Amino acid sequence: METTAFAQITHGIYILGAADGERLVGCTVDAVMQASVKPPVIALSCMNSGFTKSVLDRTKRFSLSVVSEALPPFIIANFGFQTSRLVDKWANVDYVQKDGLPFLKETPASFICRILSVHPFESHTLYLAEVENAWSGTTGTCLTYQAYQNGFKTDVFKAFQNYLKEKEMTEQQYEWVCTLCGYVYDEETPFEELPDTWVCPLCGAGKDAFEKRPIQK
Repeated sequence: METTAFAQITHGIYILGAADGERLVGCTVDAVMQASVKPPVIALSCMNSGFTKSVLDRTKRFSLSVVSEALPPFIIANFGFQTSRLVDKWANVDYVQKDGLPFLKETPASFICRILSVHPFESHTLYLAEVENAWSGTTGTCLTYQAYQNGFKTDVFKAFQNYLKEKEMTEQQYEWVCTLCGYVYDEETPFEELPDTWVCPLCGAGKDAFEKRPIQK
């Protein structure tokens, strides 16, 4: 079977949001379609391994924010390439909350949905959900899954790599080394700057004799 054929069944790209108690979670999804007008029902498919999917199963409510072609590629990477189990994804983007659910601040349209039925498969679970509320947002053309596959995906990967590099630099740990005797101060919470009264416990040198060096991981 040529799985690349499925890229020709195009959808949009969306950011799905949910609330795990007071904690906000979310992921990138593409398999979304309108299934009914009266009542307004959509079909949504989620990977079974996702943490956000497990929250949906408990809460039965979720938000959808449409991703436009004008939105930064990092938004897709942020919600698609890391897990809400470990990362507060919404802290990395501009967002608003309505009815306890998170939405992208800049989006062509937003939806609040309540799950009606669940249809599990081996890799994904299909949800049928009634739209409780919907509103148009900022102008913009919806980014299609096909456009994502045909080039936008490269920008998404680059954006995520840049994010990881910046995060690593921000989280860089340091140690203070005495240039006279070699004593190393590398406590779990080291000083950003040594206090003026600092004295080397080995040779008695003052703070000016110490050098701040990144810890090699």
